[in-house]
Amino acid sequence: MADSGTVVPWWHRIEQPDGVLLRRLTADDAPGVLAVHGDPRVYVHDPHETHPDLAHTRQFLAPMVEHWAAHGFGYWVVLLPASSWPGGVLGAGVADDGRVVAGLGGVQHHQVDGQPVLNVYFRLAPETQGRGLAGAVLRQVAIVAPEVAPGRDVVVRTRPANAAARRVALRAGYVDEGLEPETTDMRLLRLVSPAARSGG
Repeated sequence: MADSGTVVPWWHRIEQPDGVLLRRLTADDAPGVLAVHGDPRVYVHDPHETHPDLAHTRQFLAPMVEHWAAHGFGYWVVLLPASSWPGGVLGAGVADDGRVVAGLGGVQHHQVDGQPVLNVYFRLAPETQGRGLAGAVLRQVAIVAPEVAPGRDVVVRTRPANAAARRVALRAGYVDEGLEPETTDMRLLRLVSPAARSGG
């Protein structure tokens, strides 16, 4: 937790006008994340990745929480007003204001073909899909990325069969580069950094 005199960067907590909240992920979010990632419908393209229990989810979240601690940014927990999903699990944060966990989204450091990039992740409960949440995550990623890692491209890596994820990325301005180098089962979409686009 930040000291009283520490200024917390704005991307640790982003409130949208529609009540959607993107905030720093913590280990306490495990029950809400399990409610989403334990649903086989969110892992249609990777059924073996479905979370079986809370211990698995805690282990899954640990490196993400560590990434926040080490780098000051990472994957957000995505929350929305409980009225939008009455069956959702309440957020664990004291300032979540009765919102429920819709899933995860954000960026972390990664490498593609030996080059450093920012990797986008978003996985959302089926009950919350179709409301523009994934697009909202990608819009915030485009704003945050130059702040936290200037000059780094941002990539979406997804299974070739996941047409929905590709559509979201393409609408956000990502370019489909085909299969990721040295893979046969991962498609790569890239958003070139503003610095690279401007020649800076």
